Amino acid sequence: MKPISGFLFWLLFIGYITTSQAHPYRAEEVETGFEGRIMAYLELIMETEDITGLSVGFVDHDGFSWAAGLGHADAENQVRASQYTIYPVASLTKMITAIAVMQLVDAGLVSLQDPIARHLEDFEIRSRFDDADSIRIVHLLGHYAGVPRDIYKGLMTSESDLRPGLLDHLSEQYLAFSPEVKYLYSNIGYELLGKMVEDVTGQSFPAYANAHILEPLGMSNSGFGREYTQKDNFSKAYVPFFDEAYHEFPSTLEASGGLYSNTRDMTELLRWILARGETEPVLPEDLAGQMFADQKTSKSLDIGLLSGWSWVMEEHPEPMKGIYAYQIGSTLHYNAVMAVAPCHHIGVVLLANTGGVLGALEDIARLIVQAAIQKQTGESFPEEILAELPPQKEPPEDAIKQVTGKYLLQNELMTLSSMNGDLIVNTSGQNFQAFYHEDGWFSISEELRFKTIPWDDTNVLIIDRNGRIFPAGTDIMGRYNIPEDIFSIIGHYEVDNIDPDNEEVVYEEAIVSLQDGLMQIRFVLNRHQQKVFQYDFASFNLIPVSEHEAIIGGFGMYKGETVFFEADESGRYVSFAGLRFRKSGE
Repeated sequence: MKPISGFLFWLLFIGYITTSQAHPYRAEEVETGFEGRIMAYLELIMETEDITGLSVGFVDHDGFSWAAGLGHADAENQVRASQYTIYPVASLTKMITAIAVMQLVDAGLVSLQDPIARHLEDFEIRSRFDDADSIRIVHLLGHYAGVPRDIYKGLMTSESDLRPGLLDHLSEQYLAFSPEVKYLYSNIGYELLGKMVEDVTGQSFPAYANAHILEPLGMSNSGFGREYTQKDNFSKAYVPFFDEAYHEFPSTLEASGGLYSNTRDMTELLRWILARGETEPVLPEDLAGQMFADQKTSKSLDIGLLSGWSWVMEEHPEPMKGIYAYQIGSTLHYNAVMAVAPCHHIGVVLLANTGGVLGALEDIARLIVQAAIQKQTGESFPEEILAELPPQKEPPEDAIKQVTGKYLLQNELMTLSSMNGDLIVNTSGQNFQAFYHEDGWFSISEELRFKTIPWDDTNVLIIDRNGRIFPAGTDIMGRYNIPEDIFSIIGHYEVDNIDPDNEEVVYEEAIVSLQDGLMQIRFVLNRHQQKVFQYDFASFNLIPVSEHEAIIGGFGMYKGETVFFEADESGRYVSFAGLRFRKSGE
């Protein structure tokens, strides 16, 4: 069964929230009215998406909050999900880490502008950028440090000592970007912040967080450590449209994703976020408010992105005010979303025990917040109307010359070339004529337009797709050099540095190929994850930078991260993010 589309979500939701009576839902009693209708709607979506268990928490402008559960935390034993059901909240942990850093700033122990190396003496990472500034604490908070996304070796394991040393690993890696250039979501960045908290305070990160954040917040059923997976109210893990529970190895993350909690406790965190630090643990409002300050600088390529300290933000359309901000978190089978409208003092958190449903939770959270704002203000969100494109005009010769090039995207190549005074776009084997507009953008349809900007001795292709503006690829014209031993590198590789009995691996195979003169790598998921996520592999274009290294192209996931090619007397290897793959037959 396919997930419900965003438009159908909205129709169903408005029908339930504005017209339906309270529905007899399978959860503890919540009073009828707005919250009862939300529960009825959630039950409908759970059935459609086959979510086994889900818990919800809500806070509004009057200080009113409620939390509840639907479905099962343990389907086999008919244990209902509730507001007290414990889940790993994954990356929602980053809010706890941000609070810890703010506390150290408020105490004068660190400054947001401090280089992280000032507090982590053993921190080092390679760089290919001559102008790379120091990585500062504020860069890590906002995911603008340019450090890689993760270490996958030992990420999910039954043992506690399989994950390699973070600082040792980073000393062998490269920056993906110079700081401030590109938003690059990074668990590694927040693990560095956690290590900084430990070094500055002399306490382990879990101990510090428990004493200085969770206890003052009243989050008495939340904490860090594998013992939470053994608690009676811990939720089992499920896959959509499969009835059996799955044993998920616990994560070894701490500051970036190690918190276990329930929606009863998470509503207390929501209250604190919406109060901007006015409640325990108290912080100055101007410091706490920086959580929602856009992190872009004049260096940033993210023209259309609004992001705070791990929050992704959107401006509310008129007549609403302020921003909508959300954080997401996921493991293989557990998904979490927290969303707030700070100016309206409204927030919601959703925790689910079923893999592959994060997109559905994101839609649900957005619609609950929007409906709550409409209830509070009496104003309706307007229908989205796409702005008309500016008038077309004859493209100046220098405008075509500026954009001409071969732009390597994450998994395709877009060629822009001049023909008889027109700009021709070739992508995926098709040609399109581009039209020039008075504002300096080219378009190939009402929904897609583009321009280029200079960056790092090349050009970056900027795309505007239905009002969403983002960098898409870099010009590789005249600067793409295939390694001399490419045919010995090409081939099929199998991961060889994990113990499948003790750890879950993100990717189990890597396939290096040469397609139309471009190096590509395909990471193949293991069979269980294919079932969870409903896709088999992830493919990326590579930009060779030496005979032994290539970086992932485009501006999507892993952009700028390095893939290493190695060889010794026992065979050939590909290494990426802590995983090592050995070439088959060697």
